[in-house]
Amino acid sequence: MRSGPLVWVALLAAALVVLWGIWSVFAVPKRNWLQQERRRANWILMMLLFGPLAVLLFYGTVRHQLLRPERYETVDGVADADR
Repeated sequence: MRSGPLVWVALLAAALVVLWGIWSVFAVPKRNWLQQERRRANWILMMLLFGPLAVLLFYGTVRHQLLRPERYETVDGVADADR
């Protein structure tokens, strides 16, 4: 089975996205991870196993909560940012 250049370009792009995702995990300070009781190793392992899909999940959910936790604190079920 021969793979053309399109397959190699797609694999290279996916590898770059995963490396960028792993770098972004380390860009968040460790104290933020500890305050939110989350683990870096879990996200890195998930990015290695599931590829760019895990990077998208990290950027869509956890990264914002780690960088701006005050926006996600709720009082009476409503965050201050939504009031």
